Amino acid sequence: MLRIIFNTIFILSACNLMTGQTTSQSFEYRSIDKRFVHLPVKTGAAKTWMIVNIDEKMQHEFEIELAPAEPDFFVTLEVGKWKGKRLNLTAETVAFGSEWKSRIRLSDEMSDEDLVYREEYRPQFHFSPRRGWTNDPNGLVYYKGIYHLFFQHNPYGTSWGNMTWGHAVSNDLLHWTERPDAVLPDKNGVVFSGSAVVDWKNTSGLQKKPVRDNSGNIENPPLVAFYTSTGANRGKGHSAQSMVYSLDEGDTWLKYPRNPVIPHIVGGNRDPKVFWYEEKKNTTGKQGKWIMALYMDKEDYALFSSDNLIRWNKICDIKDMGCSECPDIFELPVDGDKNNTRWVFWGGNGKYLIGTFDGITFKKEGGPFDAKHGGNDYAAQTYSDIPTSDGRRIMFSWMQGGQYPGMPFNQQFTVPRNLTLRETPRGIRLFIEPVKELESLRVSNPVALSVKFNGKDIPVNIPDLKGELLDIQLLFNLRNSESRDTSKTINIEIFGQTISYRKNINTIELEGIKAPLIPMDGKIIIRLITDRTSIEMFANDGIVQIAKCFVNSRKSPAGLAISGNQELEDFEATVYNLRSVWKR
Repeated sequence: MLRIIFNTIFILSACNLMTGQTTSQSFEYRSIDKRFVHLPVKTGAAKTWMIVNIDEKMQHEFEIELAPAEPDFFVTLEVGKWKGKRLNLTAETVAFGSEWKSRIRLSDEMSDEDLVYREEYRPQFHFSPRRGWTNDPNGLVYYKGIYHLFFQHNPYGTSWGNMTWGHAVSNDLLHWTERPDAVLPDKNGVVFSGSAVVDWKNTSGLQKKPVRDNSGNIENPPLVAFYTSTGANRGKGHSAQSMVYSLDEGDTWLKYPRNPVIPHIVGGNRDPKVFWYEEKKNTTGKQGKWIMALYMDKEDYALFSSDNLIRWNKICDIKDMGCSECPDIFELPVDGDKNNTRWVFWGGNGKYLIGTFDGITFKKEGGPFDAKHGGNDYAAQTYSDIPTSDGRRIMFSWMQGGQYPGMPFNQQFTVPRNLTLRETPRGIRLFIEPVKELESLRVSNPVALSVKFNGKDIPVNIPDLKGELLDIQLLFNLRNSESRDTSKTINIEIFGQTISYRKNINTIELEGIKAPLIPMDGKIIIRLITDRTSIEMFANDGIVQIAKCFVNSRKSPAGLAISGNQELEDFEATVYNLRSVWKR
């Protein structure tokens, strides 16, 4: 049966027509003259595989919950790059009588422009995808004043699947503009996590027309990214490490034709994190080499090296990390002393090792330590190619497991964070704090409060905080008490979330998520960052940080309450309202 409307053809291929159960249905666009096809989605509808054919050649396939009638929202398939060609979309199994084809929209604009970023549970300054699902941050790289954020993305639904690299850019780590998805599944499988670098020396040879400045440096280096290809779109395959590159400053990405660059080795080997290692003792005449950290299997990782980003050799094993997935490795000065540095090796759940690295072997000096203690925080990654004039180690993490009922997107990231190493009474430890750019969102005239308790339990309330977006700084001067009564706690309550500090066992807790916290010179310093669906706590300059998502019913009091103050000498609070990053 054919039904022709303007430039489109609807084709219905019967399957089980006698039973009226499912059919295979196609939508054809005879000559593409728009940039986007918007597909209707109904969360919870039966999933079907959608096959994308251009001029009768398959380009792509994905699973989608096609709306049989009124959709919850629309997702976008970019087709502008095939202008003038014939598009065929075939849904393999949909309910007979489904209206999905008649609800397709064709346009040069993104879908739902009047609704996006205005949703009830949309984070207001934490990154979340415009539409669809996200998990791990990927390919964090800085180039020519732009922070690139790639991310695990399901562009076609709000649950995990169709793993693709989404792409967003920012010049301040806060205001993000989404670009078209950068890396799509192919014959080698879907696109799992990985990293990106700037190949400043064109060691890969991927830039065939290098432009050099007067010093011989390349002005148009390729950006190169590595990811895990799973070996199959449907069913199970063997994961391997593949490569893509960009010759236009990250706008478009090309698959390396001889992927994968590292074939399957063992188990679920995945999540390549690549960086340039500059030789400190140059005995070989080489300026440096590329290093890749790779998760191998169980709780084991490995390091690989390469001269050209294409041919890799294993150089070192890192075993018994106490975690799996998503490695990172980087060097940091201790207490800011560039002559006293250590290397940090990081695993998916926030466990980390401290040690040394000479370009061949990572030698552990301590750990694994816990940078995280539970909550909604997983699969963190740090930026590559931050200029030495900046010098920071900037990290994003996935706020795993958040809830966003009824929303056309799912999951968010933490605020961007800055990492430092510092000496403590227990040795060198990692500290994690929000980046300074977050302060640019502060609204002037903060609420400030100072109270002396002198051992009396005087409740403190700041009743009207005038919003959900807050940056709160709290300073507690503890009493010098010898009491061992562990029932005595200092409690902080905000938006229905409770933070408790038990002085006599040096433990802080956010809604059941516990972490050890030793006072600094008799003080506890807490910084709280609250958004519409999350709270992040940084204690004592970030020696402890906990991230938690929650659904704010808007019925919880919009105030801050402090109790258990008999354990305090005095208390100070400074509360800033924050602006949304989304245009209204």
